[in-house]
Amino acid sequence: MRRERLSLLLLAGLGSVLTACANDNQQTVFQFSSASASASASASASTSASAAASGSSLPTTSASPTPIAKSGHIIIDSPDADSTITNPVSVSGTASVLNGTVVGVVQDSGGKELGRGTTTASAAAPDYGHYDLSITYTGASAGARGQIRVFGVRADGKTPTYYYFITIRFG
Repeated sequence: MRRERLSLLLLAGLGSVLTACANDNQQTVFQFSSASASASASASASTSASAAASGSSLPTTSASPTPIAKSGHIIIDSPDADSTITNPVSVSGTASVLNGTVVGVVQDSGGKELGRGTTTASAAAPDYGHYDLSITYTGASAGARGQIRVFGVRADGKTPTYYYFITIRFG
């Protein structure tokens, strides 16, 4: 009985560590408040080798995609949430999005876009692929808070789909 109570308390504590946010598609996006999303996840086999072997036009990378929760489509591995970023900021993670297209946006605390970058993950949905972005931004005040938002796009190339975001501080 005591062990069951301890398990329930641990699960409740874990739930309070994650902050859930809903996006336009009613998907749940988790924002980690400390270490990167991959800090506790073990790496899985790279999908880039299978993409290259199948003749895929997607880029190959030696980085393995980070395992994502069953309902997740995109995460940011780096930089860590609540970290201080410099310009340009390097953003990397794992995504399972249409055509592998990943867009990253740096925003100030009011939601104003300060910079944007686009890349193609090493695999497209339904597979998971690694992505790397470099985003140059302007107009940020040192010490101010902001967000990095990463998302996929629909077939029209414009409409955002699944997204993930972290809060950052400008250096």
